[in-house]
Amino acid sequence: MTVLLKCPHCRSTLTRKQAARMLASLSAGKAKNFSEKERALRRERMKAINARRAAAVFNSGMLHRNLNHSRFTLAAIDDVIDRGQRESWALLLAAVEASPEIRTRVLRVCRAHISDDYAQRYHFWNNYASLQATA
Repeated sequence: MTVLLKCPHCRSTLTRKQAARMLASLSAGKAKNFSEKERALRRERMKAINARRAAAVFNSGMLHRNLNHSRFTLAAIDDVIDRGQRESWALLLAAVEASPEIRTRVLRVCRAHISDDYAQRYHFWNNYASLQATA
């Protein structure tokens, strides 16, 4: 004979789907009992996955739609600021620090978006490039 679970709050009988959800939510917070060998294996697998992901990003010839070369054109700078991740921002950051020409390009790109209060990335880069120009 099957014992049906009851809701802990209202004591009404739960459907199978509700019972499965409740059991899944209860077990979700529990720590998994993996052995050290299994944990090491999982760590190695995650390192391999992360290395493949990083290699896919850095080895591609085109990180951004307008950046298929090593120069930062206006379109490439706009794309890095708008859609870029931390790695591409680091490249632009180094370029802004190294070259006054790229710094003026960043200011020019940001000037077009500075009227939009919600374009926070452009505000950040405008402020950063301005501070680099005065330093």
